[in-house]
Amino acid sequence: MTTIIIIALFLLQIISFYFIALLNMKLSKYKDLEVRQEQTMKEIEDSFSAYLADMKDENDRLLYELKENSFVPPLKEHASAQEEVSTTIKNDIDPSFVLSRPLVSKHKVANSYVQAASLPEKKQPVTMKEKVLYYSEEGKSPMEIAKLLQIGKTEVELFLKFK
Repeated sequence: MTTIIIIALFLLQIISFYFIALLNMKLSKYKDLEVRQEQTMKEIEDSFSAYLADMKDENDRLLYELKENSFVPPLKEHASAQEEVSTTIKNDIDPSFVLSRPLVSKHKVANSYVQAASLPEKKQPVTMKEKVLYYSEEGKSPMEIAKLLQIGKTEVELFLKFK
């Protein structure tokens, strides 16, 4: 009778060691997952901090360039002095030496801008359906379209069927 109990206890002990080993493996998986998540979080934080530092540098550079290129409006004292100088210069200059700009009508200039804006831009297809229809309009077969877009021939045929 004692041998049966000892054997049962021995088997229960082996089973418990097995379950302890299984739990230990699961725990180590979670620890590995946690370590990987921490590494990923650190990489993301580093990426964001580098991105923010770059943005700050670009912003500072832009502000510096804007300050360098900014136009400082003249004070009233300087404005009156400049007006006096410009009037004396205008009076001293011989009108025959003044260069004239070529005159172009505003209507002609406006038309040139309208023509440039009205040129049809070729719209590049964005979605898979648009790409399929675009290649179909170019005259490509469904097999060629499927190879170009790396999708199935049946998929291309369905896109073409359900325009």
